[in-house]
Amino acid sequence: MQQERPLARGWAWRWTAWPSWPVTPLVLVLAAIAVVTDMVSSWFTVPQWYLGDVLVSPGLVVGIALVFAVGAGHVGFSRDSLRAWREFLVLGAPIVTVWALAYPRSVIAFPDMEGVVLAIATEELVYRFAAVLLFGALFARLAGNDWRNLSSWGDGPAIGAILAAGVLFGVLPGHVEQMTGAANVASFLSVAVLLGYSAVRTGSLLPGFLVHLALDLAALAFFAGDLPGLLRVLVDAGALVGLVLGALLAGRRLGLRRRVPRVVDLRDLALDTRTDGGPDAGPDAGPDAGPDADGLDTVGGRAGPGVR
Repeated sequence: MQQERPLARGWAWRWTAWPSWPVTPLVLVLAAIAVVTDMVSSWFTVPQWYLGDVLVSPGLVVGIALVFAVGAGHVGFSRDSLRAWREFLVLGAPIVTVWALAYPRSVIAFPDMEGVVLAIATEELVYRFAAVLLFGALFARLAGNDWRNLSSWGDGPAIGAILAAGVLFGVLPGHVEQMTGAANVASFLSVAVLLGYSAVRTGSLLPGFLVHLALDLAALAFFAGDLPGLLRVLVDAGALVGLVLGALLAGRRLGLRRRVPRVVDLRDLALDTRTDGGPDAGPDAGPDAGPDADGLDTVGGRAGPGVR
């Protein structure tokens, strides 16, 4: 009787790897300084560095130093990363830039707009990068995994770091003031986690910065009475959906998201002893049994590696 062979069925795209963010003791020190200085600056207004009416945190300077310590190519400035996000960046960057430059000066003065841009850059560097590095390295160490690179942390520590950094972002004073109910809390945390997940999953901070800036511009226009509530919702939803779709596509292009089988049927694998000349070997056993004696047949004719 002809033996059935292992089958792989139901192929689907899944995240299979994390990007590379090298972690060294210097990186952890800079990350800790960035988080502490930004929290102190936000809560106690120390030092009082202002651009217009917007407080500028010293965490921005430390965050930039952290980018150089890790390597700018690892956080979205490499050719591969820019190519992976090309549609999102080509469309999103000009739109957000023109929107910021053309913003009504009756709503916000130009120096204040510059301050808003720098404040958003600081939050992305601190809470989507520095805090993630700190929590991720800690959680990976506790889990017994290699903490020296994001790619080696494992799913649990990486997801835990994104959630912890999102909570830290949510307790900033400007956000706490706006949390008037459970819906507001859920909104802030979900946006923070989504921005963090996009950055950590694909290794790029640029798309999250653009989306964060678009959300804040829409919020400023809404509170100034220049943007209807429904239109603000549409802008926010469009930016976040675009970020999710862009991350899925970028993950495929970077090799972090691959097509894998949902089910691998190995029920008859135990019978595959005939090639070893075992007691159950049939008349066709041996080296002449054929190249597919222990191969893997898949749906759609996509052959996978041999299973032994």
